[in-house]
Amino acid sequence: MRTVVLRVVALALLLLLVLVSAITVRTLRHLPDTVVYLIRSDPTGFTLVPVYRRAARGGSVTQVEREIAALAAGPTADEAARGLASAVPASTRLLGARLEGTALTVDLSADFEQGGGTASMVGRLNQLFYTLTRPDGVDSVVLEVEGQTVHVFGGEGIEVPQPWRPPASGGLPSW
Repeated sequence: MRTVVLRVVALALLLLLVLVSAITVRTLRHLPDTVVYLIRSDPTGFTLVPVYRRAARGGSVTQVEREIAALAAGPTADEAARGLASAVPASTRLLGARLEGTALTVDLSADFEQGGGTASMVGRLNQLFYTLTRPDGVDSVVLEVEGQTVHVFGGEGIEVPQPWRPPASGGLPSW
């Protein structure tokens, strides 16, 4: 009788362990693993706001592709209700990405440069650069549009340093 009770208890503990493991794995699959920067406007200007998304680790190119897609998709309904937006055009596509040392080169479709005024252009550059330099191992970004390195962005003539490095202060920009 005692042996039967011990076997039942052991089986129950084993089943409990399997259940806890399954719940843990499912939970970890849904936790955010990347930061994407959206824009909040207020009466005096604009600021970047980090939001957390699930990008599912792959390689560096897969990660960049998912981050660009998240910027182009814009805020979720909840984020939009909190006043967040994206200046990255919805039709923007990643044409290529490569990581050389700590410099990430991204090649975006021409749609990235289309539409918006100066504030929108500055916003989309900030969104892109801060999103892409947050993963470990990326210290700078070289921006290309349709295979051409961008030195002056859009019709507003915004100068783009190549490579772009985040400021040493570590703070987020306001414009």
